[in-house]
Amino acid sequence: MRIFDKIQPDDLERRELRLSILTCSAVVILTAGTAVFMYPAIFSGQASADRALRAAFLGFCVLCILLTAYLWNRQATIRNLRRQIEENRRRIAEVQRQASEELLKTIPNLASFLDSLGMEYRRTAAATRALSVLVVSVRLAAGLSGASARSAALGDAARVVTRKLREEDSLYILGPACFGVVLPNVDQTAATRISHRIAEGLADAAGANNRFSPKIDTVNYPVHASSAHEMQEAVRELVPGDDSVRSLVDDVLA
Repeated sequence: MRIFDKIQPDDLERRELRLSILTCSAVVILTAGTAVFMYPAIFSGQASADRALRAAFLGFCVLCILLTAYLWNRQATIRNLRRQIEENRRRIAEVQRQASEELLKTIPNLASFLDSLGMEYRRTAAATRALSVLVVSVRLAAGLSGASARSAALGDAARVVTRKLREEDSLYILGPACFGVVLPNVDQTAATRISHRIAEGLADAAGANNRFSPKIDTVNYPVHASSAHEMQEAVRELVPGDDSVRSLVDDVLA
């Protein structure tokens, strides 16, 4: 039975139509066979009492016809509802994809991140406070094919990170699948708590299919770096290998 249970999603509608035809055909064949066998026994007699049997036989035939029509109508209604549900799902997926793309377009890029990091470092150093940077790398699943699916996954990840941040925190795109978060006045302990909270949100957003797997690294001043240049270098090492990204960082650091 496992061979017959293997149904491809593209064949589902065709299999459902075949099942509907099979169901209606089985009802027609059974009722027609019953009627054929009942007909001689009912219409061969001449007694007046046979009128009740004849009326019952005709009623049986009419009920069989109505039952077949009802089953076919219900199957057609279910198919139409399923088409509407699939169409609504496609529309929702398209809206979500567009929203994800728009969100990714609004996030500042690496150059803005490096400028902001330099300014925040100068403020932090002047006030003798802490400064933390989170590098969130998103590794997309191998089975996630198509630019739309990838954009939707990255947009969902960016949305989760944004919801976990404070008003004074800022999110940037460091690479094709890498985000940077600047956390002013946040020490190493608080940055670790924030990274755990973001990781939990990303795990929920990945879903049961595990669309992506996040990796979050922390760079803190003064724990990991003692200058803006060292922080930028540390972030550079954490950004996934991309020649264009690395070259941009090198140009800013030069």
